[in-house]
Amino acid sequence: MFYKILNEIFYVLTGAIVIFVLIEFTWPGLVLAYFNLNWVLIIWLIVGIVILVFNQEKKEINGRR
Repeated sequence: MFYKILNEIFYVLTGAIVIFVLIEFTWPGLVLAYFNLNWVLIIWLIVGIVILVFNQEKKEINGRR
């Protein structure tokens, strides 16, 4: 259950990053005036690493490598 929630959070953060970057290319300074994208990228990276660790543990439990 926790793995599925993390996957959804990862997808939402990926979509948010893409949308924010597209808005920044269209209207420079619009997103960065109100919101720091570095925090989104850091959270996205941490969630991605946790998903990879859970995925590795899941494979080891099932007996596959």
